[in-house]
Amino acid sequence: MTKRAVIHVENTENLVEFAEFLVSEGWIILSANKTEEILKKQKLPVTRENSLSENNMVKADTYKLIRRLMMTKYHEEDEPYISHPDAEDNNIFIVCMNMLPSINTSIVSKQFDNQLYPKNFFVTTTLRCAFANYENLLILTDPNDYKEAMIQLRTGNISKDFRTYLAAKALNLVSAFDAGLSASILQSSKYNELFMNYMMLPFKRELQLHYGMNAQQEAYFYKSPSEEGSVGNFLKYQAKDLTYTLVNDISYAWRQINTLFALLKDQLTVKSTNSDGYEFTTQFTPLTGTVFSLAVKFGTILGASHATNVLDSFKATFTYDAVTTTDTVFACSSVINTEAAEEIVKGNFAAIVAPSFTTEAKQILSQNKKTKLVPSAKVTNINLEARFINGGLLVQTQDNTLFNQWKVRTKNRPSQIQTDELVFGMLLAMGARSYSAVLLKQNSICGISQGCTSEKRAIDGVLYEAIKFSERASGIVGDQSEISKEIDTSNIGEILVCDGAIPFCETTKKLIDSGVKAILQTGGTASDEEFIDYCNEHGVVMVFTGMTHLSF
Repeated sequence: MTKRAVIHVENTENLVEFAEFLVSEGWIILSANKTEEILKKQKLPVTRENSLSENNMVKADTYKLIRRLMMTKYHEEDEPYISHPDAEDNNIFIVCMNMLPSINTSIVSKQFDNQLYPKNFFVTTTLRCAFANYENLLILTDPNDYKEAMIQLRTGNISKDFRTYLAAKALNLVSAFDAGLSASILQSSKYNELFMNYMMLPFKRELQLHYGMNAQQEAYFYKSPSEEGSVGNFLKYQAKDLTYTLVNDISYAWRQINTLFALLKDQLTVKSTNSDGYEFTTQFTPLTGTVFSLAVKFGTILGASHATNVLDSFKATFTYDAVTTTDTVFACSSVINTEAAEEIVKGNFAAIVAPSFTTEAKQILSQNKKTKLVPSAKVTNINLEARFINGGLLVQTQDNTLFNQWKVRTKNRPSQIQTDELVFGMLLAMGARSYSAVLLKQNSICGISQGCTSEKRAIDGVLYEAIKFSERASGIVGDQSEISKEIDTSNIGEILVCDGAIPFCETTKKLIDSGVKAILQTGGTASDEEFIDYCNEHGVVMVFTGMTHLSF
């Protein structure tokens, strides 16, 4: 009895080894296109199967292959052989096919007006039909299964459980491919259907991490289709040493850096009004050439800054909370050079994320074996964020709108320097867990509170954090919870930003007494007018945005 195997794969991993085994066992291989070329280069005999050809315009050929698969009947050695005329032609017992699911919203273009499906669409049809005859077919879609398949084929005893398992994996691949294709169409600019009836995106299980958020938890990285993001290729080589928490922090830090760069590299403008109702346009200074840096630990910002070079940006970020760099991720928008690396290596960082590293910088940073170097140049373009909940999935668009308007509620407007720092502060608050408040001085964090249960507690927290930072900067070593009486609190910060509405209270008075000159907040509390009057009396400018940036 002739044994045939259909092989048509996009993922060619382990392909040659499997094909060599089949040939050695007397199998006839049916193939076409790239797979056929690879096998022929290895001097392996291949029979051209026209129905697998990308240039096949005759659908009857595909239907004929499907019919042959549906008619195939597996026989035990002691069973009588089928006697109908085309039985020999139906002896296709292995279907080894796969394709790479992806999302490509450019698919909806003129070239696809009459044909939305790609050339390899027939693969899903073939696999789905093969599933209907899984008891007689060995359906292989994952190269990792070839080894076990060879073992069972060699023994001549293929278990039903193994066939079922492979058939289910084939359906999983088919559903991922179909999901990617439907998302490519629905999420294209032509339809812009982000919230599809069925939220299916073909995320692929890429690899297993060392452990989850805690050692008793398992964790895997599922790769976004056609995207590398901040951790794509990097994880392939270092996943064994990475935890769920560290990978999450790497991604979070790089996303924040890209958000800062994307929104501030060009001249951002916003419609504004004065306290007297006069309308004007606020312009922000484009920060092209500026280096942004950020320190993150467990999804919490530990420091941030921007400066004209990598070293100064790092120093301002690192100085804010230098004692907690263990397990911390440092991210930078520019290439890490030698000068910066010599300072960065002094901190016990878990990972350094940047567009790239100079050769000398790599050598310096490699002195700390525990520090991972993560070169990142892209962020994923999926404009959605989701959270599993009991009974389903919560999905929303990402918060990408910084402001719709500025309402200057005090008599004076912020200066250009203050304006630019207010924007920087709001970008940081926007990325922090709510409620959050940020205190800035000279484009660097000098106080930040995050994950607070109210705006009032966020304001209380940012004052406390700013004073503790002043203690550290002054070299005062004291109780971690108590505030030293030696510290001068007259100029601890100049710019105050909150992702919600700031109530007028004793803490806000203390912040103004401690040097705050400009405030940016949502506005909308019962004490707004009293707060505005107090700011006017003390020469402080305050701007309302009317827009919250809550996140958790």
